[in-house]
Amino acid sequence: MVIQRTEAVPLYRDLDTRFANAQKWIDSREYCLVRIETDDGLVGWGECWGPIAGNRELIEEYVAPRLEGEEPTAVERLHEDLVFALRSSYHSSVPASVVSGVDMALWDLYGKSVGTSVSRLLGGRRREGVRAYATGGFFSDVETFAELEEAVASEAEGHVAAGFSALKNKIGLSRHFPEWGIEEDVALVRAIREAVGPEGRLMTDANHGYGRADATRVSRALSDLDVHFFEEPLPPEDVEGYAALNRGPTPIAGGESWAFLHEFDRVLSANATSYVQPDLTSVGGFTSARRVAAAADAANVGCLPHVFGSAIALAASLQLLATLPGEPMLEFDRTPNPIRDDLAQRPIENDGPTVEIPDRPGIGVEIDEDVLSRYRVDR
Repeated sequence: MVIQRTEAVPLYRDLDTRFANAQKWIDSREYCLVRIETDDGLVGWGECWGPIAGNRELIEEYVAPRLEGEEPTAVERLHEDLVFALRSSYHSSVPASVVSGVDMALWDLYGKSVGTSVSRLLGGRRREGVRAYATGGFFSDVETFAELEEAVASEAEGHVAAGFSALKNKIGLSRHFPEWGIEEDVALVRAIREAVGPEGRLMTDANHGYGRADATRVSRALSDLDVHFFEEPLPPEDVEGYAALNRGPTPIAGGESWAFLHEFDRVLSANATSYVQPDLTSVGGFTSARRVAAAADAANVGCLPHVFGSAIALAASLQLLATLPGEPMLEFDRTPNPIRDDLAQRPIENDGPTVEIPDRPGIGVEIDEDVLSRYRVDR
C-alpha cells in the first residue's frame, strides 16, 4: 500500500451574521482540507489552519509530489522529511499549517489501514468521553455596551441550558470598539458569571489583544471572578511577558499560535503558562501535538488542545484528548458553522457536559460527500 494521490480540498461558506474577537471580524468560514488516497482506495483526511490561499498551493504543488509512492504508515518519518524540506526551502519559517494537515491525514490513513483508532496508535485511551467547554461570547454589531453585555449573558445561559458546565468568552474590545476598554472587558466576564452562577467554570480569551500593562490589570480583575484561565493575553512572541503574567493570580493559557515542540519548549522552560493549547491544525499535527503533550506533562503543565475548525479538526482533537493525562477539556465552538455541523456523517455533539470519543478506525469520522461538494470551492 502506497500513497497515490494527495489533494487540497478548499471549503468556503459565507455566514449570515458576522462576529468578532480581538483579532478580526469573522463573516465566513473557510478551510483547506487535505485528502490523501492510497493505491488500494483508502482515504485519510486532515485540516490546515488558516485561509485556503497558500495552504492549497503548497499541498498541491510542493507536498503531493513528495508523498507519491510513500508508505502512509511511516507517519513520523514523513513528518520529519516534510519539515526538513520546507525549512530548507523557506528558511525563516516552516508552514506549520501545511505540515499539520498532512500529518493529520497520514495518521487518519494509518489508523484506517490497520483498523484502529488514532488514539490507540498514539499509545492508548485513558477515557471514552471528555468534558467540553462551550466557546462563544464573541463580539457582535451593537450600538451600546449594554446590548453586548446582555447578548453574551443570554448566550452563556443558552450554553448552560444545552448541557455545558464550562464556557469561554472573548475580550479585547478596544481593537474594534475604541470607546470601550479593559473595564468593559472585565464587565463582560462579570455579566457571564452573574448569569451562570458560581458553579460554572469560566475561561476568557483575549486573542493576543493586550500589551503587558493592560493584561496585568485584567488578570488581577479576573481572579475575583474565579476565572479558570486567561487565554492568549499577549502576542505569542512575548514569552517573557507570559511568564510574568503567569506569576499572577489568574492561570495563563496559550498555544494556538505556537508550532512544533521547540516553540513550546521555550514556553515551558520559562514557566510562561499554566496550560498549553496546541492546535492540531497548526502545531504540526498529531506528531507534534503528542510531543508537546509529553513535554507539558513532564513540566507538570496541563494540556488543553485549542479547537476552532471543521468536523475533521474536532474529531482529530477528540482522538488526542483520549490519550492525555489529568482532566483535559474539549473546546467546543458554538458559533455558527455549517461546515462543522454538517460535514461529518455522524455529527459530533455534546451529551450534557461531555462529548463521546469515537473508537473507530482513524480519527473516527466519515465525510458526507454531498456536503463536501456543497461547500467546495476551486478558485
